[in-house]
Amino acid sequence: MASGKRFAFYISVQLASVLVPGLVAVTCITALVLHAEHPHDFASAVSSAAQSIRGPAVILLDVSWLASAYVLGYVGREIAFRMLGIAERLSARHRMALNTLHLEIENAYGQAVVERCLRTHPLLGHLLHTAPPSPRSAALRQPGGALRIGQGYEAFTYAKSWLRQHNPALAPDSIEAEINILLSTLMPLALGTWAAISLASLGVTAVAAAVLAAAAVVGIVFAQVLRLRRNECWEALRNLLEDHEMRLAAARLPGSPSSGADAGDDGQGDGAA
Repeated sequence: MASGKRFAFYISVQLASVLVPGLVAVTCITALVLHAEHPHDFASAVSSAAQSIRGPAVILLDVSWLASAYVLGYVGREIAFRMLGIAERLSARHRMALNTLHLEIENAYGQAVVERCLRTHPLLGHLLHTAPPSPRSAALRQPGGALRIGQGYEAFTYAKSWLRQHNPALAPDSIEAEINILLSTLMPLALGTWAAISLASLGVTAVAAAVLAAAAVVGIVFAQVLRLRRNECWEALRNLLEDHEMRLAAARLPGSPSSGADAGDDGQGDGAA
């Protein structure tokens, strides 16, 4: 059941962040090519091209169109992620924000609660407290952006994977989807701006305004994605902690066979902390 939901989530993300932006990009490229070949009679060129496609050629064109859209959308999203990785590594504020996540969680929930969770998840504690990996292991795993520093990527992946398996309602999948969708808009935005400038024959002032507007949108998207990347890491670790505490609380409910043992264990743990 969980694997089926995960596959459905994967398909949804691929459709929204790869195929749809790819279709927009392919359409813009086609319009630019037709406009370059017929600069003075673009509308007639589009009409003639549409009328010349008949019969089995329609199916072949549709399949080729979808395949090209998927490839172009995938490449465009990958380029955007590479640009995001560079932005994360250049942003000292973002790197610092990721490095302080563990301390922020301790300040918000208390050291005793965090240590109680880490006793249940010793691997997570190891990842949060050990030294950074060697350059060779870091090169092999290739985490993205600011998550290259330390073991933050592994800790985040562990927390997210646990939640997906044991408590999908708390998994930060919606943030992951939003990041993918936002980054996938950059290539269609660039091609759409180019197509609008070419097809509308805009003046210098209008062209400058269109380019500046597109650049402003790109800046807003990157700023939002940087914030979401930090929130994704925060929510994965925070939700794992809350999942652990909710399970302990459920075990203390009247009628729970393990309520007495759990209460005793928690009391000892809190006293030790």
